Amino acid sequence: MSKAVSKKNLFVCLAISLVILIVGAVIFGIFGFNADSTAADYDSIVITDTLYEFRDDNKDNNEREQLNALYESAIEDAGFTVVDTCGFDSSMGKIWEYRVTGEPSAQTFVADIQTAIDNSEIENTDNSIITVSYHEVATQPHYEFIWRTAVGGAVAVVLLFAYVAIRFKVGMGVTALIAAVHDVLLTLAVVALLRIPAGATLVGVAAFSLLLSAILNLIVFGRMRSDFRSDERKDLPAREGVALSVKDSRKNVFIVCILLAVLCLCLGVVGVIIGFDLTSVMLSALMAIVVSAYSSLLLSPAIYASIKERSDAKRAEKAKYNYASEKKREKEEKMAEKEAKAVERKAPAGESN
Repeated sequence: MSKAVSKKNLFVCLAISLVILIVGAVIFGIFGFNADSTAADYDSIVITDTLYEFRDDNKDNNEREQLNALYESAIEDAGFTVVDTCGFDSSMGKIWEYRVTGEPSAQTFVADIQTAIDNSEIENTDNSIITVSYHEVATQPHYEFIWRTAVGGAVAVVLLFAYVAIRFKVGMGVTALIAAVHDVLLTLAVVALLRIPAGATLVGVAAFSLLLSAILNLIVFGRMRSDFRSDERKDLPAREGVALSVKDSRKNVFIVCILLAVLCLCLGVVGVIIGFDLTSVMLSALMAIVVSAYSSLLLSPAIYASIKERSDAKRAEKAKYNYASEKKREKEEKMAEKEAKAVERKAPAGESN
């Protein structure tokens, strides 16, 4: 029964976590996170039409549709593949932005697209009215934002430790702190290792991992506190008592994890329909659920069993010392009583002499 919380199991769990953390850190250091569309660098071709609002698309030649088709065909002829398109109004007219992939010659493709537009049969398409430009967009890491998030996470971990230590025991508070840091770092390492697309929303996944780690560990610790106060289990060895409590709380942990996993899967399906970024976030959240479940049922109990075992040993040693001191004190008191009685008996004999 207590094999799940044995020292060997603790060593195995720590070894597995350490390997994943190291590999994930190496992957992150070399390649970084696999950026999603909100964080990835991209190339764009921007076309500005100053007369777009004055082009009547009710005409037979339907200039607006013809221009849009012309833009895309000219871009594809230049060697690009259009992956996304957006249009917006500005003081300069209508601006079309085409996100593209491909690596044609940067010195010639803008001129080729401009020439194709100029040579079209559509009216008012010369380069004084329609202009073409190329942009390489590189996202900048939000270091200040990341540091603020890290500070907020550190404060949350400290508050978690204080709450668990006060409500339960200091040993459980230490275990909850270790588990929270472990779960967040391991989740990020798995996301980096599996190359799941990640952007700014990864901060939310880290916060979700921290919160879920706290919830699952509180479920297990609550069961332990109840069991350790019962007459049946309060005198059990530390590892055996912890193992029984983990077994009894496993059902509640699985229920929470399954419900959250179903929610993530549903949102992931929605993400496939409306945009893959949501799906990638849900995949990262699923990794957080798996890591937190593993931590609360295997790693945390093994850590706390070691802490409780040492605590119980010190308490027993202290009780033994107190018992020995009490026995010694009682013995000294009895000896003092005997000596006092002996003195009292001798006193009358001395007086008669």
